[in-house]
Order: sequence, then structure tokens, then C-alpha cells
Amino acid sequence: MTTTLPPTRRQLTVFALVLPALVFPSLAFAVSQGLDLDRLDEAPIAAQIAVYSGGFMPGIAGLAAWLAGGHGLRGFDWGFRRVPWRTIGVAWALPTLSIGLAYGLAWLTGIARFEPGNLVFGVHPAVGVLLGLVPGIVPYMVLSFGEQVGWSSMLAVRLSGSRSADVTALIVGVVWGVSHFPLMLMVPGGIKEGVPAAYALLWFVVETVALAYPLVWLRLRTGSIWPVLVLHATLNASLYSVAVVMTTATEHTAWFLGEGGALTSVCIATVVFATRPLWRSTPSPKP
Repeated sequence: MTTTLPPTRRQLTVFALVLPALVFPSLAFAVSQGLDLDRLDEAPIAAQIAVYSGGFMPGIAGLAAWLAGGHGLRGFDWGFRRVPWRTIGVAWALPTLSIGLAYGLAWLTGIARFEPGNLVFGVHPAVGVLLGLVPGIVPYMVLSFGEQVGWSSMLAVRLSGSRSADVTALIVGVVWGVSHFPLMLMVPGGIKEGVPAAYALLWFVVETVALAYPLVWLRLRTGSIWPVLVLHATLNASLYSVAVVMTTATEHTAWFLGEGGALTSVCIATVVFATRPLWRSTPSPKP
């Protein structure tokens, strides 16, 4: 006798199967082409495309899971709803404060060296920071959209039907973090040399779980994907377009900074906890 999974459970099962089926072959191809994340721009274009395509795979898996529930794409909740600018500001401020706190402490304590002249914009460092944190988030929003269609518009929305927002955020955060393990473990440069893999993986999951709480709350309370995209994209921009560029590593920097760094993860968790009245009380979108 055969049994039919309930729609939501069937969707989650398909999501869990399709995502790794997409991720592993693309990473294996990139590695076979000699890709190293520390020298990404030196890799063949096809290998770079294979790695960057990983940003779209949660979204593809999410859409496949939605279709597996017997729904057409017209019924999929993309989340393209307007939200107040205050909400967008909160989403932008969370990662900006988190990364600023982490790297500021590292520069002050000597964990890393502050080198503002490394900014490549050819302008005053203050202007370079502003460019990186405002228009600089736009390219990252494209990749964030590919991820957050899966994490927010499918996984979070489906899970929230039978779980609280906090439990949903915990699950999304763990799955989001674990989904990056293949990249971190398979691709050279995914974990910095000298840093134990278990250490980096643990702190990366701490980071994704902490971020999942405002991401899930913003998505569920507003019904919109825009603040989620801004938060995710600003995190990447503040890291890779600003903080990392202005930093020269010392012997132990990799243990504390960057994704999988203890100080980065602790500061993100601290800022998320300290600002919880802001993202938990986010107003509903305009009709």
C-alpha cells in the first residue's frame, strides 16, 4: 500500500533532495578546473560560473519543491510587496553594524591591521565605504535573490505553517549554514589554511542561525522579500566590498574574521539580539 505525503512535507522532501543534487556536481566541476576561492579571478570562466551559480540553487530547489506540491508557479509567494523605508533601513543597518563592530574590534585589538588605502574605488576611504554599502549592495542582491527564494519564500513560509517564527528561524538557519558545508569543505580556500574545519563550520552555523532570526521575522511579518534581500546583500557587501578590502591579515586573523570567524559570528549574534525590538516589531507592508 502506498502513502501520499502531505503537500508541505512532500515539498520539504523534494527541497532536501534537489538542493544537494544541484550543488555537488557544480562544485565538483569547479574543483576539477582548479578553482581556488583565494584566487577566484584566476579560475576559468566556466568554473567561476559554476561556483556563483550556487547562489541560485536554493531558489531553483525551492521552485521545484513548490511545483512538487501540485501548485503552479502563479501561486508561488515571491514576496514582491512594498514595505516602509524604515523596514529597509533596519535590514540594512543590522549587517552594517555587525560587520563594523567585528572588524572595528579586530583593528583596535591588533587581530588584523586597518588599511583604508586598500579600497579600490580611487576615492577618499569614507566615500568608498559609502559606495560599497549603498550602490554596492545591488550586485549582491541578485545572488541573494537566488538564495532567499529558497530559504525565505519557500522554506520559511512552508515551515511557519506549523511552527513558531523562532523555531522556523532555527531550522532555516541550520539548513542555510549546512548547505554551505560542501563549498567550504570541497573547494580550496573555502576554509583558510591553518583553521580547523570543525571550528570554521561551527562558527559559520552560529552566524547563519543568528541571521536567520531577523530574516525569517522580516519575511513573515511583512510578507515581503525586499528587506530579506537587503539584509543578505548588505552583509556580503559590507564584508567583501568594504571590511575585507580595508583589512590586512595577521597570523591569527582567519580564526576571528570573515565567514567562519569567531569574532564575526559573535558580533552578528550580539547585534541581532540587541536589535530584536526593531526587527520583531516590523510594521506590515502597505496594501
